[in-house]
Amino acid sequence: MGLRQLHHFVTLVEQGSFARAAAALHLSQPALTRSIQALESELGTLIDRSYGKVRPTAAGMLALARARRMLREQRELRRDLQLLEDVEIGTIRAGFGPFAASFLLDPVLEALVRRYPRLRIDLETADTSAMRRSLEAEQLDIFVGESRSLAELAHLQIDRLPALETAFFVRSGHPLTRQREVTLADLRGYPVAGTRLPPHIMRFFRQALHEASGGSGPVPEEEPGLMTVTCNDMHALRALLLAVDAVALVPVAMMADACAQRQAVALPMHPPTALKAQYGIVTLAGRTPSPAMRVFAALVHEAVAQTGAGSEPAP
Repeated sequence: MGLRQLHHFVTLVEQGSFARAAAALHLSQPALTRSIQALESELGTLIDRSYGKVRPTAAGMLALARARRMLREQRELRRDLQLLEDVEIGTIRAGFGPFAASFLLDPVLEALVRRYPRLRIDLETADTSAMRRSLEAEQLDIFVGESRSLAELAHLQIDRLPALETAFFVRSGHPLTRQREVTLADLRGYPVAGTRLPPHIMRFFRQALHEASGGSGPVPEEEPGLMTVTCNDMHALRALLLAVDAVALVPVAMMADACAQRQAVALPMHPPTALKAQYGIVTLAGRTPSPAMRVFAALVHEAVAQTGAGSEPAP
C-alpha cells in the first residue's frame, strides 16, 4: 500500500466512476483498476460495485477518512520541506473579511510585497462563511474574519484580535445630523448599507427594531431587517455614504480621515449601541503554520497596532 494507491482510491470515490477517475488521474482505466485491486488485496473490499456507481463499503469509508488525512499530511510535508524557513520561496493564500479588508488589506499587502518581493501572494476578500469553506477545502492557508461565529468549531485555530469598533456613518449635511439622538427606527427612513452581517448581529437588529415599534416576543419572519443595501466592498460603501443620503455601518478606523475632513459624521445612536466586531486570524487547528503564514499573522498584528482600530481584546 502506497500513497499513490490511496490517492487513486480517494479520487475514485470522489469521481464516482472508474472512467471519470481515470481521466482525472490521467491514467488508463485498466491501470486504475489494477491499482485499486492491489489496495484491496491488502485492506479488503473497499468499493461496492453492485449499484452501477462506485460506492465505498463500510471498510472503504474508514479507509477514505484515513487516506484523506494521510494525503493531506503528505501535502503539508512537501510544502514545509519546500518552504523550510525561507519565506522568499513560499506562497501565501490569505483572505480578509470585508471589515478587516477596509483597513488591514492595504498595509499588509504593501508590507508583504516590500519585505518579501519574491513571495507568491494570493489574497481575496469574502465573508467569513465563504472563507471558512475555502480554508477547510485547503484553498486558503489563513484568513482574517469575524470570529464569534467560529468559536465553537474545534478544527479551527483562532488568534483573536482586538475588537473592531463600528458605527453608523452618514455624510455631512445628512438630515439625521440635525438630530441630537438617532434611534434604529430613525434609520429606516433612509437606505441603510452594510456588509453581510453574521446571523447573531442580524437577529440583534431585527429584535431591536421589533421592540422599538412596540412589538414583543419573537420577531415575525416576514418582518424586514435593518439593511436595505448589502455589499462586501467597504470602499464602495464608503463612497455611497459620502455621495447620497444613505446610512452605512462601517468600521470607525475606515472613516477617520473622512471625519477629520468633515466629510462624514458618526451618528449619535440612542440607546447607545456597542457595535464591536470580534475578529481573529483563522487557520486550521493542528497544522504547523508555514513561514509565510507566520509572517502574514505578524503583519496583521502590526497593522492593527499601527491603526489603533481595536478597542480591547475580543472575549
